[in-house]
Amino acid sequence: MIMPKYLPPNSYFDDPAEKIDLPESNVRDLAFTFAGALHARINEWVTRGRGGVKQRALRSDISLLCICPELFRCKRPCGAWVGRQHGVCRERVRKLRKEFAREFADYIQFRGQRFLNRAGVPQKRRGRGRRGKKGPQPGPLAGA
Repeated sequence: MIMPKYLPPNSYFDDPAEKIDLPESNVRDLAFTFAGALHARINEWVTRGRGGVKQRALRSDISLLCICPELFRCKRPCGAWVGRQHGVCRERVRKLRKEFAREFADYIQFRGQRFLNRAGVPQKRRGRGRRGKKGPQPGPLAGA
């Protein structure tokens, strides 16, 4: 809010922005706190389930594939490539990837995703649907 140029002496001026704006150090600390909490949740997802070290390595690579695939050493990393590296089928990788996305899609923006999904809001399919009348199109005898 812009202060008036000349205030009368002993006047009261309340700027609501002074109460809302946090100092930059507090914002930075909050960002690190939220990132740390999210990292802890991802780490918990990686260590979930049975299977030992192999299972944790597979889940770790799947989380990396969803968040930042440029860390892999291949040109175009995908679920099939991760499955080959760990000796599991593509379907297993696909199921784990869906599980990861279902749990963290509201908090992380994945590659190729334009906007974050909002929690509790159903996603609409946007595409070219049928326009005009609903129902079957008339056949050659329908117009007669």
